[in-house]
Amino acid sequence: MPYCPNCRFEYKESLKQCPDCGAPLVEKLPVEKPPESPNFVPLRNLPSRMYAQMLKEALKNEGIASMIKGDEGIPFRTTTIHIPVSKITIWVPEKHLERAEEIADQMLDHI
Repeated sequence: MPYCPNCRFEYKESLKQCPDCGAPLVEKLPVEKPPESPNFVPLRNLPSRMYAQMLKEALKNEGIASMIKGDEGIPFRTTTIHIPVSKITIWVPEKHLERAEEIADQMLDHI
């Protein structure tokens, strides 16, 4: 069965041209490449998840994606005891690192 390389629809054998966009039909669709995932790099270690969430929100307002990685506590019986954090890190796409550093410096220059 032929396919439209633009619309990606399958058509009857008798058709040679896409009835929607006019493109010549092909026997097989080209394999679509998945969108490239951004290469995330560490931006800054922070003393608590609260700071990380504040910075994440500020980055989001600037259109910069981010991720928070780290652990704040250890399970003990049925509760969590919060201990000094070994590492809470916020990560951003490498292409936005410079702008993210500026935002982090403005917000968190006191820590």
